[in-house]
Amino acid sequence: MAVDRAKVAAAAQRNVDALRKADPAQVLYTPFDSEWSIRQAFRRRIYRDIFESDSGNQQIALQSLQTVLKLTENLLAKPEEPAYRKFRRHNGHIKRLVIEPKGVLQLVVDLGWREKIIDFESCYVFTGKNYNNLRVGASVIKEILHKERIKQHDMDEARSREAAERISTQEKERLRLQFLDDRLSVAARAQRERRTGVEVDVKSIPARKGEQQG
Repeated sequence: MAVDRAKVAAAAQRNVDALRKADPAQVLYTPFDSEWSIRQAFRRRIYRDIFESDSGNQQIALQSLQTVLKLTENLLAKPEEPAYRKFRRHNGHIKRLVIEPKGVLQLVVDLGWREKIIDFESCYVFTGKNYNNLRVGASVIKEILHKERIKQHDMDEARSREAAERISTQEKERLRLQFLDDRLSVAARAQRERRTGVEVDVKSIPARKGEQQG
């Protein structure tokens, strides 16, 4: 009996969709599934509006993404926990890493938070009817943070190699100048001794530490 692949694929997709609604934190995405366009939108938002618009401070951008990821992961882990469904706009940490940096607040809005006044205080409250965008956004943020950490590590290693090469070159030049200075000093001492009538063997005069005999 032939297997209807289309029906099997459709049934599998229905099962995944049902699981995403029931327990979204437990469902991982695949590289080219129906959520590919959503992930691409999040990637554009992060690279274009956060990294490119604030390229002068990449460390703040990375810290901001880490903060947003923490907000999303807390909510995905405990979606019914009131403390994880909102955050205060004027909280010092939130203000520095979410409100002030370019593009970060819009990313939070894309993930499902909306500004509301609660007890006369401005807060951002998660209002999403399901957690699908939140889960997809969290996966994209983790992906980008991982790539940026690798890039930063490679850049740090390159800078360390360049610094080591500069130090090596400077040390060679220092030793060369020291050698020349030592030879001049030895010659000057020998000349002074000759003026006093004392024969001096230049090679017999001890050189300073580190001198290479010519």
